[in-house]
Amino acid sequence: MIPVANQPFRVLVVDDEPINLQIAAVMLEKEGVQAAYALSGVEALDRVQAVDFDLFLVDIMMPGMDGIELCRLLQENPRTRDIPLIFLTAISRREVVVQAFEAGAVDFISKPFFGPELVQRVRAHLRIRDLQKRLEASVNETSLQILKSVEVEEELRSSQSQLAEANKVLENWAHRDPLTGLWNRRKAWDLMHYEADRSDRYGRPTGVIMIDLDLFKQVNDTYGHDVGDRMLVEVTGRLAELVRKQDILVRWGGEEFLVVLPETDQPGAEQLAEKMRSEIAGQRFEFAAEQLTLSLGIAVRMPGQDWDQVIKRADDALYLAKESGRNRAIAAAGL
Repeated sequence: MIPVANQPFRVLVVDDEPINLQIAAVMLEKEGVQAAYALSGVEALDRVQAVDFDLFLVDIMMPGMDGIELCRLLQENPRTRDIPLIFLTAISRREVVVQAFEAGAVDFISKPFFGPELVQRVRAHLRIRDLQKRLEASVNETSLQILKSVEVEEELRSSQSQLAEANKVLENWAHRDPLTGLWNRRKAWDLMHYEADRSDRYGRPTGVIMIDLDLFKQVNDTYGHDVGDRMLVEVTGRLAELVRKQDILVRWGGEEFLVVLPETDQPGAEQLAEKMRSEIAGQRFEFAAEQLTLSLGIAVRMPGQDWDQVIKRADDALYLAKESGRNRAIAAAGL
């Protein structure tokens, strides 16, 4: 439960999609928060004239007045300028994120909502809001209450530090696949662009291996998705033991994995791919009778080459490996 002082916190959720309001309502009400809702920026401005809120959750993309404009107007209003505002949006472009913070937002949550993340961020900002209000009230107290205000300020600093730590943890998990703990596809692109810059600067190749679990659908169909998930986790652990610290191991999607190998040429990538293939082919999984195998496609990014084309070559090689009978590693032609 979100801690409260003398009365429940009030949160105004502004989103033009009713389903998003319903999802937020369920999460907030479980935490003992009184939630009010507005389907537009204009409706939100009307609500803040009648009710004192402790936090705003605002969608950026709304017809008419968007979330950033609403944030600016709330910042200009003495009644609402000190109330924290968290943006909710599926937009991830950096320029939009910068605009959001410049407008006065204190935080940013990506859609679709990750329940624990939403609750933790709301909890942290409501706690800070409560401490700020208590600190402001303490200014008007007598000198005998000065020590109390110091304690509240220290508590506020502690809460802000906890929020910073929580943000680091949540940011890390936002970039991880929840089942395997590997980097997800979105984070992988950031890491790959970084490696491309290094490759271009020093003129060194980057190996790429695209991996697919052969006939994995049969495992799910025969034993159920729980066993399939256990098998994915087991395969992840075995692949992770074979890569170097600087290599990038990614769950690319479903039963597909991607390995990016900095400063690795085609023979080096082929050698690792064969190790991976033989490691999985030589193991039995206690929770499934079938022998699991891998098909692997290998490509190499040379300095200056486009990642999309390199990934396509690796994917084409993977397709050829599966068409050629599976349980094999094939390098892309024309490198």
